[in-house]
Amino acid sequence: MEVARHVIETYFKDVPNPLVRHHLDSFSDLLSTKIPNFIRGWNPHLARILTDGREIRVFVGGKTGDKITYIPPLDDTGAAILPHACRLDNRTYSFEIKATVDIDYVFGDEVETRSFEDVSIGRLPLMLKSPLCYLSSMTPMELYDAGECKFELGGYFIIGGSEKVLLTQERLADNMFYASKRPQTSASRPPVVGRVESEEVETKVEGATKGEPDEYIAGIRTINESGTLGPYFHFLVLPPKNLRPSDPDLIAKTPDFSTFYKKRLCTIQLPGFSKPVPIVSVFCALGVTSDKDIYDTIFAGIPEDERTIYDETFAEIMMSHQVFLDQEMKKEEDQNQDPNLLVLKRVCRTPTQAAVYVNLYNDLFSHCEPRAGESASSLYRRKSYLLGKMLKMAIDVSLGVTPKSDRDHYRYKRLYASGDLCFTEFRRIYKLVSDDMLLRLDRRIEFERQTYAGKKLVNLINDTPNTYWKPYLFLSEIEKSFKGKWGGKDGVSQELSRFAYLGTVANLRRVNLDMDKNTKALEARRLHGSSWGYMCPSDNPDGGSVGMIKSMTLLCSITTATPSSVVLDLVKSVKTFKPSHLIHPSKFSPAWTRVYINSDMVGVFTAGAEDFHYDMIQKRRSREISKFVSLCWNRLDNEYIIFTDAGRATRPLYREGVKPEAVKRISKWADFDSKILDYVDSQETESLRVQMEPFSDQKLSEIHGITIFSASGSVIPNSDFNQAPRNMFSCQQTKHACSWYNTAFSKRFDTIATWLNYPQIPLSQTWTTRHIMGKDGCLGYGENSIVALGIYSGYNQEDSIILNDSALKRGMFNTTYYHSYDVQEEMINIMAQTHTEFGNIVTDPRYRETVVPQEGKDYSKLDGDGIIKQGSEVDEDTILVSIVTPVTKGEEQVGFRDKSYKPKRGQTGRVEAVYRYINRDGLRGVKIRIAEKRVPVLGDKFCSRHGQKGTVGFRLAEEDMPYTSSGLKPDIIVNPHAFPTRMTIGQFIEGMATKAGLHVGSLVDSTPFSTQNRIGEIKDLLTKLGYHPYGHEIMYNGQTGEMMDAEIFIGPTYYLRLKHMVEDKINYRARGPKTMLTHQPVEGRANDGGLRIGEMERDGLISHGLSKFLNESLMERSDKSETLLQKETGYLDSTAELEGSVITTPYAISLLLRELESMHISVRLAS
Repeated sequence: MEVARHVIETYFKDVPNPLVRHHLDSFSDLLSTKIPNFIRGWNPHLARILTDGREIRVFVGGKTGDKITYIPPLDDTGAAILPHACRLDNRTYSFEIKATVDIDYVFGDEVETRSFEDVSIGRLPLMLKSPLCYLSSMTPMELYDAGECKFELGGYFIIGGSEKVLLTQERLADNMFYASKRPQTSASRPPVVGRVESEEVETKVEGATKGEPDEYIAGIRTINESGTLGPYFHFLVLPPKNLRPSDPDLIAKTPDFSTFYKKRLCTIQLPGFSKPVPIVSVFCALGVTSDKDIYDTIFAGIPEDERTIYDETFAEIMMSHQVFLDQEMKKEEDQNQDPNLLVLKRVCRTPTQAAVYVNLYNDLFSHCEPRAGESASSLYRRKSYLLGKMLKMAIDVSLGVTPKSDRDHYRYKRLYASGDLCFTEFRRIYKLVSDDMLLRLDRRIEFERQTYAGKKLVNLINDTPNTYWKPYLFLSEIEKSFKGKWGGKDGVSQELSRFAYLGTVANLRRVNLDMDKNTKALEARRLHGSSWGYMCPSDNPDGGSVGMIKSMTLLCSITTATPSSVVLDLVKSVKTFKPSHLIHPSKFSPAWTRVYINSDMVGVFTAGAEDFHYDMIQKRRSREISKFVSLCWNRLDNEYIIFTDAGRATRPLYREGVKPEAVKRISKWADFDSKILDYVDSQETESLRVQMEPFSDQKLSEIHGITIFSASGSVIPNSDFNQAPRNMFSCQQTKHACSWYNTAFSKRFDTIATWLNYPQIPLSQTWTTRHIMGKDGCLGYGENSIVALGIYSGYNQEDSIILNDSALKRGMFNTTYYHSYDVQEEMINIMAQTHTEFGNIVTDPRYRETVVPQEGKDYSKLDGDGIIKQGSEVDEDTILVSIVTPVTKGEEQVGFRDKSYKPKRGQTGRVEAVYRYINRDGLRGVKIRIAEKRVPVLGDKFCSRHGQKGTVGFRLAEEDMPYTSSGLKPDIIVNPHAFPTRMTIGQFIEGMATKAGLHVGSLVDSTPFSTQNRIGEIKDLLTKLGYHPYGHEIMYNGQTGEMMDAEIFIGPTYYLRLKHMVEDKINYRARGPKTMLTHQPVEGRANDGGLRIGEMERDGLISHGLSKFLNESLMERSDKSETLLQKETGYLDSTAELEGSVITTPYAISLLLRELESMHISVRLAS
């Protein structure tokens, strides 16, 4: 076990920012690769003047596209802007993209070029601790001086002063073929197939069935490496087979079986085409024209004797296609046209032959990109093999040769971290700004034809391209995404959780399944076996989000993209390699191994695939290629699959033949990477044998069981002894524990924070605690309490606990509750420049005579600017900021009205900090932090690290607490009934082990899966120390002095105080606002609302004889109203003709009656 501990400790010691490495690497890849490649690939921006053939070509980044620079955050004077300043001043921490812009003016064969340097392209939010960030090179003390936590993680953004994190999104992968089946419905039938069925004459055969209920599909979503082409969806549909009669007599009566072959027109939806097109027509357009060549392309690599099962299906597809073409040609006058090309032209968005081939060349399988010097026919041959693969996958599912693709398998998933998500928005905004620029250019030329006639066009852009290119759109658009929907989806951008340090870590390592939470697809929520080692099995929420929110394991990494050309060059260097475009389908040998790079079939190995595989592994280990390149040799299908794309979850394993002694000798993580470990993804894992026990001579092996847990799950002591749901609850509860959440908390203005005044590090720790919770685990999130298990008066029933009142008075679990308020002057009329103003309405002569203060509010603690003084004691009636708003009459300002800002209801405490700033509109703002001391009271929630939560049921004086023979008194008494059904044996072990550790004088190692005899070892140690082997002790009643009949389990246990406190939930109201509709009190504590008395509460009050109180609550203090009733008719609202009587009812009754009348339902009242 010491070997695994050495590996994990070296990882946390040597790898910078290991907990957010995936975000930092992803954002670094965005800056170094994705943005430059996209800008280069999008060049040139082309504006054509159709009337005379002139052109304007705009090259961002110069002709080569690489003259791009990034400017870190600077103010107007050129000084650095630190993240903390952005937090305080409500600004966005962003960097600027600048580039050289070359503009070509094309006049026939003549080209004139203008060049502009240092042109602003736009601004983007900058991730903290990324390469451009000033924090990335700071030491812990420098971080603290800069206003950051000494253990600042980074990996998030500051948008308008708020800390925002982009949750890693789990999505279906691009460039991955899949096949499945689905029930056939009229809505699912492609339009082309619908035409065939409507025009075909159906032959009635007695005893024949309609066909199979399911249709078969195959698909792929493709995108090229630079991201300029795609994502494009390709969706193939193979109709169900029409079944023949099963009765031999009926078969004999059937005159013609060809009717069963004419309804399987296979279609595919392709980019650039408005409707699905016949797949055989696409084959013909790609140059595969004969039936034999199509057959060989689809079933390439399958031995002749194994192809017979496909013959009937292939015949049905071809015959159906021929019937369809015959029908289509009947509509044409010109019978000399190519029918397949005609069909494609009809549904092409630009109905020309050239457009068809442009779509096939660029958009069909856009991940299959043309290579330098490659002809169009060669590219079409490569794409025809991919088209054949799609069709074969659908046929295999239809025949039961292979099961449908399990798209919940992790090889079909990709994890999109912050850099990938930012790139999708950058790509969208870049296209938006580019289109806007071209539109502006076109308008200028169109409306000023004489000015820019002929070669005068070169004067169109003289000073800067920013006249037409609007860089401000980048930051404004992406800020909208951060504050609203990201790519049209909720929940991608979230406020960074700062309540607890462990909650911050968990927030940054969270993975969100990109799927509607209301969906009933249960399989997607279930824990899939292929996620072993990548996603934590414990750190998941319960309820509606179960299976939707996941957490990355400790050593899980997310790959960044490696250029496929690097791997392709190595593949081409193999003597037995043969490119796919040189292979005619009829010559394809079953013995050849097909080679796929990112789902592009680049060729085959005619021999030596095994040698190549082991050679590639060695190259990966020697770092000739990236350690994250996936190498999967599928021997069953004779395919060699390589993936170099971004977003694959990978994890390290011991290589075969590694010895423990070799691991112990290594002291640097870089040496582990190069000599000891291999990184594998779920695709490669499918082709491996992995040993669960570490160190194997022939197989890769696991490092240690703790690596399957997330950061939150890995700090749970003895989690291997707990029931699984308890570990899940523990992961959620530790994120809500009062703790030291940030060492620079005194410089921050977090809206709500709860600071544990006297935190302690846990005596029982796992290996990761001292690395995750700050240096040596110094950021405590609980206290080591003496916990006894017993009933003792019964005030701890139903999960309640009894606390030692004297221990609380000495400071145990005392917390400081911080609440910050951000108040700004608000612009009312931007044209008239009128806005609200800060000002002391009591002392300032401008307001003193005219502005009326709010009744019962305290203005005495304000300074001359109307802002509360630091150090002032406040309550809910204390004015924090005195604000006046202008009163206008027409367009003339006639005075001011008080609009002062006061704390939330129930707020008490002392003003600890005040910060003043100027916002982006030039108006004043102030941030105020109020500190309030809180001691645990009845109803506050506590928990252990094993999911055993409970509220305070009683605070018992220390003299009344039970005690041991040595005089030890517990801090907490827990009811033993909490344990049998929950089976949290880990808490018992923690109490036993920590008791032994205290007497030995050391911390206790409680890492899961680190020993097979933990309980036995602790028993022996306790016995040697003179204790009961299970930690039991004889205790005495603190109230009577009598010895208790039972042995009591007592020992130190790390307990947490949670954020759920009575002070934040208590609600009361004498009178207050009511709703307009029902005249009843509004709901919610924040709205000064009331508490609802429901049916159960009503019954309880009646059983206690409180009918008068019930009448007060439901009538007098609620919606009591007087209504006129017509006695004769029983209707409400009397008229002058009939004598009315006044009745008193709840207003909701009269409202109900009116609504019923609106539905023509008559209700009469008797009185």
